[in-house]
Parts: sequence; structure tokens; C-alpha cells
Amino acid sequence: MVSYAPMNALAESNCRLCGTADCPAVLDCDRFQVRRCPSCTTLWCDPLRLLPEEEAGSDGVIEDTYLSVDETIQRDNRERLAVIESLAPPSSHPRLLEIGCMHGGFVLQAQRAGYQAKGLDISRPAVEWAAERHPGMVDLGTLDASQPDASMDVIAGFNVVEHMDDPGEFLGHVSRVLRPGGLFVAETPAQESLYHHVLFARAKLLPGMGLQEIGMHPGTHIFKFGRRAWTHVLERRSFEVLDVRAKSTPLRELLAKNRARGLVFAAGTVGFGLAQRVTGLGNRVLVAARAP
Repeated sequence: MVSYAPMNALAESNCRLCGTADCPAVLDCDRFQVRRCPSCTTLWCDPLRLLPEEEAGSDGVIEDTYLSVDETIQRDNRERLAVIESLAPPSSHPRLLEIGCMHGGFVLQAQRAGYQAKGLDISRPAVEWAAERHPGMVDLGTLDASQPDASMDVIAGFNVVEHMDDPGEFLGHVSRVLRPGGLFVAETPAQESLYHHVLFARAKLLPGMGLQEIGMHPGTHIFKFGRRAWTHVLERRSFEVLDVRAKSTPLRELLAKNRARGLVFAAGTVGFGLAQRVTGLGNRVLVAARAP
């Protein structure tokens, strides 16, 4: 069960990625602000989480949704795996750990490609689902002090870092757990996306409109990175950034996640998805970096 702190206990004006203090708010939303670090450009929600009753309307993860579009997600996973294989093949980087692996689809692909791959997730139902089908492949938990130093060759996290209360602490564990020359690969929502620019512009032009969709919300998409933000955050930790590329979430996955929001929202989702592909301003960013 998720535990919640009082709202003011998770108020955060300092950047948890680079330590810059008193970062300015760039957007006032209903019950929270969005702050931007002037140094690394990362965005985050202040407070990081709300009280349970206030989070009831936020867009939580529905695990059955991912299973319903598993084929689409597996195609996406093959593209992610191709990036990793090109930079850290299993012959030289065999030990791979995925954080936030859900049901373990990517982990299974990595194992079949020759990696000694395992996954971690904090969702007990997802871990139990994986355990029934692939025993020992996925464990309950996340990257923390229990993982030995220099014990992994590759650490991956797809669409998970933005959900963390302290991505800076997580990246500290990534630096510690990767062996020298190891590879870190992450995928997160992108500030450079057409989706981001349009929704933030609308929120600024129409303030006081209540719960506007901006792609960020305390307790769900807490942080938002981008190509510039990821490069700054990783290079200040002495990582060598090897690849930063725009991506778009597959339309089938977007529609499945938002099917409860109605036809108008679905039509907008399709429109955004097509426009992002035409402009190249995808809603996600994939980054790969070599550990020092």
C-alpha cells in the first residue's frame, strides 16, 4: 500500500536532480505548481504528492491496460533492446537489470537476446503475474542500497523515473550499481514534445480552469525531463551521453490508457500522436549513457 505524507511535507522548491535551491514556479495548477530548475531545466510538481482524496482523479497505471496492448509494447521493447545491443552487447555487458519492469516483457526479450536479465517492480500483482509464468525473472522492489556496488553492466528504466519522488537518489544508486563502463538507458516524457508545448501554453493562457490536463500531476508524472535536461543531469554525474532521441508512444497504447476519458479525448490523442510523428516532436525521450 502506498503511504502518503501530509501535503506540506512533500512541498519541494529545490531541484532533486542538481541541488539548485528556490527554483521558480512556471505554472500554477489546481492544488499544485510546476517548478523548473534554471540549471538543469528539469520540471517537477510541487508538492510531489497530494493527499489520497486529492489524487483520486489522477491518471494512475492500470495494469490490465498494458496486458491488453502487450503486442504493441513488445514492438516498442524490441526497439529499446536494439539500442542497448548496439551500445552494450551481451558478450561484453551480460548483466542487465530493468527497474519498473511491470510484467517482465522487456526482461524476457533481453534474456532471449543473451543477457542475464532480471527485473524489479513495486507492483505486487505484476510481480506475481510474472512469477507464475517466468519464475525468478522479476522481484518485488526497486533499486536501493541492497543492490551490491558494480554488480550490473546495464540498468534500464522505461517510463518509470518520472514517477519517483527522488530521481536524484535513484541516479546515485545507478552510478553505484553500474560497473565502470556500464550502460544506463532511460525513457521518460519529454519537454520538447508537441504535446507538452500545446498543453502548457493552454494552461498559461487559460489559468484557473481547474483540473487541466498538462501531462504532469503529483503522485503520477511528478518529474518531466527532456533532451537538454537528461544531458545536463547525466553529464554532471560524469556519465558519457551516447544517444538522446525523440520517441512517440504507440497510438494503441495511448488510446488504451485513456479509453475511460471518452471519444473527444481519444480523438485529441490520435491527433497529437499523428502530429508528433509528422513534426518529430515525440512525447518521449530515450537516453543512453556510459558510466564512468
